[in-house]
Amino acid sequence: MDASDYPPNQPTQAPAQPAPAPVCAPESTSAPEAKPPRKSWFRRKPKRARKEPLPDEAVGRGRRIARKVWRPVRKTLRFFAWMILAVTLTTIGVTWWGISHTPVIGPVSGPRVVDFTQLYPVEVAQVAAPVQESDIVAAVRQTTGPISIGGGRFSMGGQTATEGALQIDMRQYRRILQLDTAQKTITVQAGATWRQIQEFIDRYGLSVKVMQSYGNFTVGGSLSVNVHGRYAGLGPIMSTVRSFRIVLADGSVVTASAEENPHIYNGAIGGYGGLGVITEATLELADNVPVRRTRQTMPVAAYGEWFRRTIREKPGVIFHNADIYPNEYDRISAVTFTQTADSVTVPDRLMPRRESYPAGRWGQTIVTGWPGGKEIREHVLDPWMYRGNPVVWRNYEASYDVRELEPASREKYTYVLQEYFIPVDEFERFVPRMANVFRRWDVNVVNVSIRHATKDPGSLLAWAGDEEKFAFVVWYKQRTDAEGRRRVAAWTREMADAALASRGSWYLPYQPHATPEQFARAYPRSGEFFALKRRLDPTNRFRNKLWDRYDPAGPARMDLGRAERAALDSLPAYARPESQSFLAHPEWFIVYSSDEYAAWTRTRLPHEFPFARSVGQFWRNWKHVSRASRQENPKNGQYSLMLGVIGVSYSVEYALKWAYEGTVGRFSAWTAGGRMTAEDRFAHEVAADYAKFIHTIPWYQYPFGEQLGRLWSDVPKFGPQWFRKWERRLSLTVELAIKAGYASLLGGATGAAYAPQDLRIGAVVFGDTATLMPGDERIVARRPLGPRHALVTLQRYDPFGELLLDAARRGESAPLVEIAGNDDIVVTGLAPADWRYVGPEAEFLYAVPVATDPARIRPVLKVRTRDLLPFLRRMEAEKRFQVDHVYDY
Repeated sequence: MDASDYPPNQPTQAPAQPAPAPVCAPESTSAPEAKPPRKSWFRRKPKRARKEPLPDEAVGRGRRIARKVWRPVRKTLRFFAWMILAVTLTTIGVTWWGISHTPVIGPVSGPRVVDFTQLYPVEVAQVAAPVQESDIVAAVRQTTGPISIGGGRFSMGGQTATEGALQIDMRQYRRILQLDTAQKTITVQAGATWRQIQEFIDRYGLSVKVMQSYGNFTVGGSLSVNVHGRYAGLGPIMSTVRSFRIVLADGSVVTASAEENPHIYNGAIGGYGGLGVITEATLELADNVPVRRTRQTMPVAAYGEWFRRTIREKPGVIFHNADIYPNEYDRISAVTFTQTADSVTVPDRLMPRRESYPAGRWGQTIVTGWPGGKEIREHVLDPWMYRGNPVVWRNYEASYDVRELEPASREKYTYVLQEYFIPVDEFERFVPRMANVFRRWDVNVVNVSIRHATKDPGSLLAWAGDEEKFAFVVWYKQRTDAEGRRRVAAWTREMADAALASRGSWYLPYQPHATPEQFARAYPRSGEFFALKRRLDPTNRFRNKLWDRYDPAGPARMDLGRAERAALDSLPAYARPESQSFLAHPEWFIVYSSDEYAAWTRTRLPHEFPFARSVGQFWRNWKHVSRASRQENPKNGQYSLMLGVIGVSYSVEYALKWAYEGTVGRFSAWTAGGRMTAEDRFAHEVAADYAKFIHTIPWYQYPFGEQLGRLWSDVPKFGPQWFRKWERRLSLTVELAIKAGYASLLGGATGAAYAPQDLRIGAVVFGDTATLMPGDERIVARRPLGPRHALVTLQRYDPFGELLLDAARRGESAPLVEIAGNDDIVVTGLAPADWRYVGPEAEFLYAVPVATDPARIRPVLKVRTRDLLPFLRRMEAEKRFQVDHVYDY
C-alpha cells in the first residue's frame, strides 16, 4: 500500500519511541505517599466501628417484642442511675461542707488528776502545790469544798482525787529536815521520795528500814497506804514510824505517835487521806549492808514448808520474794537476799537512774503478748536474769525505778496491780482458788509475787491484822476499754471472795471493785475508822474515790445490796444499755433540728435555712457521743447501725432541700418579693405539728397523707404571687407524697422487726418512794425493793425529763441510785456560747453551736444518776443552762 491508500488528513502513525527524560522534571501534582503515624502517648486508638443492629423486619417476632420492652426500661434505669449519682454527690458535698463548718467546743474544765494506770482520770476544781506547812494550813482553811491529797499518784483507783475537789499536790513539799545517825532516824517532809532519802542517807551507811520495792513513791503516800516491801520478818511501814504531823479538817496541826494522839496515829497510817494531810514524818532507819542473792525453784506445794524452814527461821535474810509462774501456777521461783560479809560485786551503791528501760518493756511484751510467753519467761528470761549470785548493797536492791514497768503506750492496754493478804497457814488452800479465778477469766497475768509480812501494830485499816500473812502481789495486763474494765471488776470481786474464804483481805491502793459488804468483812475495824473520821472531819472534807465508795456516810451508802441487785436483775424489762443514753442524742438532734426548722419558717422562708450545717452537726454529734460511750460501755452495734440509717436518710433529705430551695425555691421567693403565700404558712403549720409529734411518737407514724389531702382541700388554689404559690404547692405535694410512702414502708418494716417501744422505765430510789413527787401521775408504780431502796416506774421521753425537772424545782431529797440499771445519764440543753460546766455532779463532754443561732450552744453532759437531781437543781438556779432533754436510754 502506498500513501494514496490512507484517508486524507490522517497523520501517518509512527512507531512508539521512549520519551527522553527531561533535564528538570516538573513538580508532581499527585498526593505523596502516606507516612506511618508517629507513636505518641497522646494519640487515641481509632474507635472500633459500631455494629449496626439488624432492622426489626430482619429479626424474629420474640426479639422484636423484647426490643420494645427493653428500650424504655433501659432508658428508665439509666435515668434513675444518673439521678442516684446526682443525689449521692449532692449529699456527700453537703455533708462534707456541713461537717467542715461545724466547730466542736471541748470542755474548759479544771485540771485532771491521772493515776499510774491512766484508767481513772479525775477532774478537780483546782490544784495547790505547797512548799511549807503554812501553805497547807491556809489551803485547808480557805476552802469549804472537798479536799484530796496526792503524792506520786501511783495508787490505781482514784485514791488521790475526787471530782470538784481541791487537790493538794505534795510533790514540791519535799525537804529533808533532820537526820539522827546515832538514833538512826530521819525526819522529812511528806512529799520527799524514797530515792531522795536513799541518796541522802547512803553516805552515812544507812538504809530505809521498810519501803516499797521502788524508790519513786512519796513518804506521805506510803504512810497513807501503810506500805510494805520485800523485807523478811518485817511488817508494814507503821512499825517504823516514830511520829508524824498532820493538818486536820479545821486547819489545826497535831503531832501523832503511838504515845501521843494514838487514835490519830492508828487512823491516819493506812487511812488514805481520810483524816487529814500528813505533812512530815520521823522514820526509823537500818544499816546499809551487803546482801547476796540466791535463787531456788520448786513446786508450789513445797513452798510453805521451805519458807518456814529456810527464810522465816534463818537470821540475816533481808529481802525475799517468790514468783508463781502463770498459767499453770504450780511452780515457784524464790529469790532471797541475805546479809553477808563478802565484798560487793556490783560497785554501784544505788541503781543508776535511766530515762527508759527497754529491756523491762520487752520482757513484759514477750510474757503478755507472745505465744508461749509465760514459758519463755520461766525457762529463758528468768534463768538468764538470775544467773550467778551477785553481792550488792542493801540500798542498791531497794532503789528500783518504777519507770521500768512503764509500757510504750497505755491507750489500749495497761498494767495494773492487785494484792491479796492470806494467813500463812492458808497458803496451800488459797493458791488453787486464785488460779481457778485467773483461768476462768483468762487473766493475762505477768507475775504473782509472794511477800511476807508480820502482824500489824494497830492500824484501824490493817491489811495484815493480828497474824502474819503472805502477800500475793498480782501484776497483770488488762484492756482499757469498757468491756476490759467490766471483766476486771467481775474477777476482782471473785478474788475478794476467795481471799475472804481464806480469812484474808486485799490491799486498797488498787481498783476499788470490791463491794462495800466485802470491804466491811475484810476490814472489820473500818467502823472505828469512820467513827473517828466523823469526829475529826464532820463535814467529810477529806475525800477521794476510795472513800466515795466505801464510806457508809458517803455516796456508797446508797449502793444496792446483793439481794436487791438480784431482784432487779430478775426483772426482764428493767435494765437497758447505758450506751443508748449517749447514742440517743444524735437521734434526738433530728428532733431539735425539726424544732429549729419550724421556728425558722414561722417568719422566714426556707431557702435561707442552714441545711448543710444541720447535717454536719448530726454527724459531729454521732462521732463524739460514740467516742464518749465507748470509754465506759461496750460497743452497741445495733443502735449504731440504726443511727447510720437515720443519718443517711436525714442527710439525703436535707441535701435535696438545700439543692432545691437554693435554686427553685430562691427564685420563686424572688418572684413573690420575699412574701409568704398560703402554702408557706401551711408548710410552717405542718413543720410545727411534725416537730411536736416526734417528741413522743416515731416520725413514721406521722399522718403525711392526711396533710397532703389538707393541702389540696383546705388551702386556696388561687391567689397573689401565683408562681410562688404553685411552686410551693407542687413541691409540698411531692415531699408529702414521698414521705407518706417511705413512712408506710419503714413503719411496716419496723413493726415486723421490732417489738413496740416500752413507754415506761424503772429507777431505784434511796429511801421511801412516797417522798418522791407524791401523787404524780407520771410515776406509774412504786414498790419497796429492800430495807433501804425502792423501785419506781416512770413514763419515758419528755414526761421523764419534765418529772425530774419538777422534782429538782421542788427540792426533792430522795436521791436516785440508778436508772434502768445505769449510774450515768446524758443531759443536753441550751446555753450561751461562753457557758462551760465545771463541777462535781457532771462532766462536760462537748458542745456544738445551734445551727440557726451561733450565739447559743447545745452542751452535752454526762451526769451521775445519784447527782442528777442536785445537778438539775443547780442548773435551774443558775439559769444560764436550759435543759432540753434527759436521755432515758
